[in-house]
Amino acid sequence: MQDFNNKVAVITGSASGVGKQVALRLAKAGAKVVLADIEPNALDAAVAEIRAAGGTAIGHVTDVSKREAVDALRDRALAEYGKVHIVINNAGVGGGGGATIWDTPEKAYRWAMDVNFFGPLNGILSFMPTLIAQGEEALMASTSSGAGIVFPPSGAAYSASKAALIALMEVLAYQLQMAGSKVRGAILFPGPHVVDTNLFSSHRNLQKEYDDPAIASGAGINNVDEFQAAMKMLIGHEVPLTQPEDFAEEVYQSILRDDFYILPLTDKTKDAIRKRYDDMIERRQPAIPNML
Repeated sequence: MQDFNNKVAVITGSASGVGKQVALRLAKAGAKVVLADIEPNALDAAVAEIRAAGGTAIGHVTDVSKREAVDALRDRALAEYGKVHIVINNAGVGGGGGATIWDTPEKAYRWAMDVNFFGPLNGILSFMPTLIAQGEEALMASTSSGAGIVFPPSGAAYSASKAALIALMEVLAYQLQMAGSKVRGAILFPGPHVVDTNLFSSHRNLQKEYDDPAIASGAGINNVDEFQAAMKMLIGHEVPLTQPEDFAEEVYQSILRDDFYILPLTDKTKDAIRKRYDDMIERRQPAIPNML
């Protein structure tokens, strides 16, 4: 996709962080953006920021874990603008829980899967028939994580949900190619470093059906500062961070190039990915990755 003028982009999880910055970047390029998020006040502020910058934007409160909510988002976008050309299923949560798989409550896994996997799946189920029926170039994208490729030794709920999403999006890409569709697929891996966003405090929006003290506490890390403090204790120093606006520019340029894997990498992450697949090919016990 080369021309964003008057294209309509729907972006979930766009009240802050990567989602908001991608919305700002696409609006700057001429797209009409539909922001969706579970936080009403933050959503209103993000829409106002885009409009103040000269962009065209509306907001729609959406819980992506609910199919009917994503259907309503689609209907609102079509009612407002008539078409949709870009869908970025970006909403996500950290999962939280205990230090080990068995100490993590079942609700943490269900929360992570319902938002991080079923959220994008709902986006595909709701929007894909419309994108195909329009017969125009379009993009269906979802946000995964490097933790869905090379798994850290903690946060199993998060990693599992993001790994499942990679499989879903790769199969989608195969099917679109086989159909000769004008719709393209893409998957976002925010980075190359840990992105300075509100993901660490995603439990602030914990829906009541997942309420559990082990999730609601944020597993002891509630923001980037607390994450950096934990890194200093664990490895002796803070780690580099990526700003959301820098990754948003990467997303924009990747759409122009028709990239599928929007995956900025460091030498360490490249080595970790190679090592993971080498372990698989050689059938070894997996080595604990070192990407920090």
